[in-house]
Amino acid sequence: MLHKNYMTRITIILFCLFPIGVMAQQGFTVNIKLDGIGDNKVRAISLKQGRVSYDTLPPQSNGIVVWKGLLEEPQLVRLEVLDSTLSLVIGKAVSLPPPAMFLLTNTTVNITGNAKEIFAAKVSSTNEEVMYYEKFRKDDVPNTREIWTLQKEQHARMISKDTAGTAANNAAISLLWKKNQAIKAKFIDENPKAFASILVLQSMSLQLTPDAMEAKYENLDAKYKNSLAGVALKEKIEGNKSTAIGKPVIPFAQIGHTGTMVDIATLKGKIVIIDFWGSWCVPCRKSHPDMKKLYKKYNSQGVEIIGIASETAKTPQDRDKAWRKAIAEDGVDWLHVMIDPDVNDLAKSYDIGGYPTKFLIDQHGKFVLRLLGNQPNSHEMLAQKIEELLKK
Repeated sequence: MLHKNYMTRITIILFCLFPIGVMAQQGFTVNIKLDGIGDNKVRAISLKQGRVSYDTLPPQSNGIVVWKGLLEEPQLVRLEVLDSTLSLVIGKAVSLPPPAMFLLTNTTVNITGNAKEIFAAKVSSTNEEVMYYEKFRKDDVPNTREIWTLQKEQHARMISKDTAGTAANNAAISLLWKKNQAIKAKFIDENPKAFASILVLQSMSLQLTPDAMEAKYENLDAKYKNSLAGVALKEKIEGNKSTAIGKPVIPFAQIGHTGTMVDIATLKGKIVIIDFWGSWCVPCRKSHPDMKKLYKKYNSQGVEIIGIASETAKTPQDRDKAWRKAIAEDGVDWLHVMIDPDVNDLAKSYDIGGYPTKFLIDQHGKFVLRLLGNQPNSHEMLAQKIEELLKK
């Protein structure tokens, strides 16, 4: 999804094995000074013991927000300003502005900027790896600003039902995302000895072919390949191969939202769309009206949809409530299951790096198409491929 739609389970956050020593004992301190922060809090999103953790941080009397903690190993983290006036409300979902994402290890990091554009804030540290990642982030800030500006324009056009303008905005955003991928590729090629390159490469797993991913991986510094992040990246490349065109669908069977078993093996002989989404995900839910049209047109011809939801609420009860509420609100009456990492982490099995991600499975149970985000022509691509499969 866009900006990876401010994703849910932050699959792009990976750990790396570094010599920690005394630094680990000291932990990290992040000093955040943002003009215009007012009384708004900052939300810090990281991984703790392998799970996504949310720290809500209030400003101190001097306006500075301080975040302290101890990392097991360095990782990518993100900061969001919880200012409701900056959010875009689209239907039942809320889209936050782009976050500030940076590499954090057990050191001191200073962040300064404007609360309305935290993604453009300056990140400084004496730590070499923190600053390596800043090379990429600094180059990508203008691109991120353009995308966010277009998203705000798109929001206004959707409210005014300016269909032509919305389509033009979508096309412009797609071009900027391609520019973002080019910036990433350039950074990796120019900085093969930086740990940050492992994290940047990991975020490109849906844009590059498995062979292209592997080629860039092999060019990275050997000392990082045995780190947890390096091993995870290698596993991701292999996972990407498992969902490549022509590969058999990855099996799963799980109780769905109606209480009945959803077993993809029983759908062999049908064309299946697997839609990874979340109630919190704006592009996911914007996709639902077009998905409903596809379902209405093709369901009687042997096409089924399985929605696989990733929810972010803290408790199982709240996740279940948000999931069921979104299904009812959007009227998406196809098969649904929700990811339970303790039972079967389908996001990991299917190598999901952003939401929505859609797969099209043919009548023989093989992958024939993979789509990331709510692209302007994604539903047309699905319909075209379905028509081709129905003729076979």
